[in-house]
Amino acid sequence: MIVLVAYDIEDDETRVRLSDYLKSKGLTRIQRSVFVGRLLPSTAKDVERALPRFVKGERDVIHYIPLLEYSLRYLKCFGHPLAVLSVDREPLVV
Repeated sequence: MIVLVAYDIEDDETRVRLSDYLKSKGLTRIQRSVFVGRLLPSTAKDVERALPRFVKGERDVIHYIPLLEYSLRYLKCFGHPLAVLSVDREPLVV
């Protein structure tokens, strides 16, 4: 399963903890507050359940978006990518 997580968290410490958590689950940062990656269904469910605990402030928001496999195949990146993802053994610059 491929998921995209985008967030806007006001508190620096909470934001860093969320970023570290997403990296520990195998997601790749593609923007400062956007991560994407392929997860096992059980790990994806764990991530989905854990995200609400990072929402503390009144204006905090986290978007958890499951993606279809072909969504990444047709992804286009303009500018300077932060990461390279692998989709079906072909590198995909994101």
